[in-house]
Amino acid sequence: MKNLSKLFVVFFVTCLISCNQEDDNPLTPDTEGFEELESKWMRIALWDEDGAINLLNPLESQVVKPDLDRFSGGSSNYVSSSGRYIISLERQDGRVLIFDTGIENHGDHAHVHGPSWLSVVAEAPLPTHFDASHGNIIIFNDGDGSVTWIRDQLLETPSFRPAIILPANTNAHHGAAAWLSGNKLAVTFQDPEASGSLPQYVKILDGNGEILYENQDVKVTGIHGDASNGKYALFGGTEGVIVASQDNTLKLIPNVSPLDPSSGNWMGTLRGHDQLEVFYGLARNHGVFKIDPEAETIQSIYSGDDVHAYLISADGGHLVVQRTDGNVKVFNARTGVELGSHSILASLRGNPSARKQLTDLEIYRLMDEENPILTLSEAFMYVLEPERDKISIRDITTMEKVKEIETPDHITQILRVGF
Repeated sequence: MKNLSKLFVVFFVTCLISCNQEDDNPLTPDTEGFEELESKWMRIALWDEDGAINLLNPLESQVVKPDLDRFSGGSSNYVSSSGRYIISLERQDGRVLIFDTGIENHGDHAHVHGPSWLSVVAEAPLPTHFDASHGNIIIFNDGDGSVTWIRDQLLETPSFRPAIILPANTNAHHGAAAWLSGNKLAVTFQDPEASGSLPQYVKILDGNGEILYENQDVKVTGIHGDASNGKYALFGGTEGVIVASQDNTLKLIPNVSPLDPSSGNWMGTLRGHDQLEVFYGLARNHGVFKIDPEAETIQSIYSGDDVHAYLISADGGHLVVQRTDGNVKVFNARTGVELGSHSILASLRGNPSARKQLTDLEIYRLMDEENPILTLSEAFMYVLEPERDKISIRDITTMEKVKEIETPDHITQILRVGF
């Protein structure tokens, strides 16, 4: 589900938020906090229009362009939970490639090597939905309902090959899968009588694809989007949120008002983090909701039909909601309490007004992609500015601009890597 049609991934149309809007946080001369707080092992990956990757060291304001093969123009790119690897999904070609940034996490320090493409390639029809939790990379393949499982820590082993798991009685559908503690998988399945491409059920499987638990009473008309923290895997559904747990249980948290199963009114994309006990979901007409799987509650934290993107910081401490008018809201991700609201200048992907004409499935696919113009470290937000030749760095709580760095021309996507 986290792959867009090539209409959206070939390029990102950039624009100012409005013709007369000004940035309410000009550059703050004193950058002392940034130099002290940002990790020296963190990098920003930058892609240009041709798929060439650059790696920006924000503390040194240095951009390195490796002399390596370019990323495919239609690929969708995600970071592993360790921050070391970029997972590149080439959906139409049925391939998953792995780019090693060379930043090896050893807890209190890092070993840094030159970036490279790994020789490991996972092949399955239409790899689409990506999820990463506790060093496990899970990809759902729409073409046959199979799941690709890659273990982060084994990628350096020469003999390692990704596991391709094809459960019994599955079929091609636009599904999702996530990892649960105990090396279990929560995977979507379609009702044989259902029409369309979306699934209706979630089942819990072991590492061989055998069913550990299923419950035919936990069913919705359609599922789209998921997120996992290892203890729970949540799936967005038309009638509510399906929760799969590590202790082999399934349950449905029903929609709360104003959510309902009609178009644009249910949560079809979710966000989570390994360090968070709660999750967040978006309904295109109603905004962002906090989901607590323990308490079985759903609570609105931002109401509106103008959410352009939402994302969680690297440490799970903050949730950022970007609106189409340029306003950015910052929340405590653990509590859902709003910390502040600020206007910024940033690129936008696509035409915000044109997005109103998209179907639910198109919108949710778009929202499930990594945000190409905002990315978060633990304490700072990195913003690709409208001309796409500069990145501004802002304190994640105050939104004060602490630094600006020029980039190569025509950058189309940015992504935090490292740790």
